[in-house]
Amino acid sequence: MLSLPFVLGVMVWGLHRRETILKEFGSMHLLAQFSRFSLNRKIAYRVFTTAFCFALLITVISRPLLCGSSGQISKGVLDVVAVLDVSKSMGAEDCGPQISRIQMAKDIVLKCLPELAGNRVGIVTFAGDSFPQAELTDDFRALTFVLKSWVTLDSAPSSGSNIEKALSEAVGLFEENDKKKIILLFSDGGHNHSENIDGILTDINARKISIMSVGFGTLEGSRIPVYKEDTFKEWFSINGEEIITRLNEETLKEISRLTGGKYFRVDYGDELQGIFRDPEVLGKKAFSGGREIYQIPLALSITLLFFGMYCERRSV
Repeated sequence: MLSLPFVLGVMVWGLHRRETILKEFGSMHLLAQFSRFSLNRKIAYRVFTTAFCFALLITVISRPLLCGSSGQISKGVLDVVAVLDVSKSMGAEDCGPQISRIQMAKDIVLKCLPELAGNRVGIVTFAGDSFPQAELTDDFRALTFVLKSWVTLDSAPSSGSNIEKALSEAVGLFEENDKKKIILLFSDGGHNHSENIDGILTDINARKISIMSVGFGTLEGSRIPVYKEDTFKEWFSINGEEIITRLNEETLKEISRLTGGKYFRVDYGDELQGIFRDPEVLGKKAFSGGREIYQIPLALSITLLFFGMYCERRSV
């Protein structure tokens, strides 16, 4: 915008130079009557439209934003690691008709990916041990393939659920940078308790990593179906006793509380919808800051340009 006075000065100098040259041909009064050249209203239209169009185009290039949050995450400001429990208890089908906990967890991650466009996501699976299925990447097509093809029950070594090792593995995927870091923990809360989990959570909190815990299952409990070649075979049992798996909310709530995160309980699968558009979750700095409205000055500049051309033709 600082160049706008210079542009106006050049236009005024050009008009003055033009008038000086025209005076060499004769009286300006006669020239104004018998030629298309006009130094009055037509020139004013031309100066006004040119200067205003120039100002509007500068405004377009500056990409103005409407005040308020756009709800869109800025690119390159966020790293997310999805940690999925793939122990046998996640096979319980209490998330809908023949919908297992692990399937619901995968569906939620897939639904979240579009909101994270331009940022990086990694995947860790765990049972008794943990395994990184995907390093941090913005290649969501590859992540979709990994989720659909590689993340299955028992896709991590050992039996049981060791959340401590899973969180430690997730922390190892993060890099030292200024990005907002979030761990999405999908589990039913089953955990092989370890005295060191408090130390892991303290370290995670010191690194300013938030853990969003997502709980699956019911407090009443569910049996775990066992399938063979996609056909139900029996209910999972140990020593002839059918196992009932229940949601352990307290463990997941405590993990999120100690790291400044949130806990979500999944019933229908849409509880996390819009989580990555919430300033309380990501912080205001993660968002673009407002909705782009460069289209408005662009439309005005085009309209003004054609208006100036119309007025010039009308004055001929």
